[in-house]
This record gives sequence, structure tokens and C-alpha cells, in this order.
Amino acid sequence: MKTLLVIEEAKYWGDLQTLLSKVGVTFLGFDKKTPNRSEINQLVAKADFVIMRNRNVAHHSVRFAKEACKMTGTPFWISSNFGIETIINKLNETFPSENFMLPKSPNKSLKKYPKTQNEPQKILQETIKRQELQPYLKTKKKNLPLKKVLAQVKIDDDDIDFGKLFK
Repeated sequence: MKTLLVIEEAKYWGDLQTLLSKVGVTFLGFDKKTPNRSEINQLVAKADFVIMRNRNVAHHSVRFAKEACKMTGTPFWISSNFGIETIINKLNETFPSENFMLPKSPNKSLKKYPKTQNEPQKILQETIKRQELQPYLKTKKKNLPLKKVLAQVKIDDDDIDFGKLFK
């Protein structure tokens, strides 16, 4: 079981502690505005891997931890933004003999309902359509002479049926 030291503000730890315990990694966290060098040295000595995410944590703690990691030969990684997947990837790169994998949670089948528009949006769209149609309906029909001519044309049964000829 490996031990991970995370130096960052405690409110950003989130579920790191519980998720890392599922992977088989012990979590150590450090969040102090005024760090002691000896305190950081002790934590680095306990840790197998150190991650530093400097978010409102004193710059001295990052510097002290970096120096302690170099002295003890403990691998460290400094980043500004990461999640549990990134931590696991870094652990897998650093310790290739061990396989750190998150247990996959069973996919919950969510019922997907078709998205329906809100009632006010439907009403608004209908009124817009009506407003667009009103000027069209008020205009005079320009194709009335053509319609009259076509009404006068009658198709006789005696005419040649080209559909039957080409079959």
C-alpha cells in the first residue's frame, strides 16, 4: 500500500481521500499557511509520492516539500489543476509494478425522456408562426388565371398512357 502526500488547500481535497482508499493508497494531506520545515520533512518521509497543488497554500510549504523530496529521493509532481484520474495515472507511471485502478461503478440506466419544450415557449412559437402567416393569407392569389386554365383542361381516357408503354 502506497502513501500519497497532497499539499494543497483542504477544501480542494474533495473525495480524494475516499477514492484513493478504494484504489489502495493512503492519503496524507497538508494545508497550513505557516509551515514548519520539520513537519513537512516528517510527512515527506512517510509518503511514497508527493503531489503539490499550490492553491492558497504558502509557497514555503511547496518549497520545503520539494527540497525534502530531493533529499529523500521521493518522487514528486507539481501541478495547478488535477483530479483523481490524473493522480492515478501519475501513480501508475511512477510505480509500474503496482496497478492502481478505480473500481468501475455500475452504470445506472437512466430513463431518457424526450425533451419537451416549456409551455410558454410553445405558445410563443405558435404566435410567431401565426404572425408570419397572416400577411401571406391577406395577399391576393397571383396564380388564379393559371388555375382557371388548368381547370378547363380535361384528361380523356383515349389519350395515350405513357406509363403503360414504357413498362
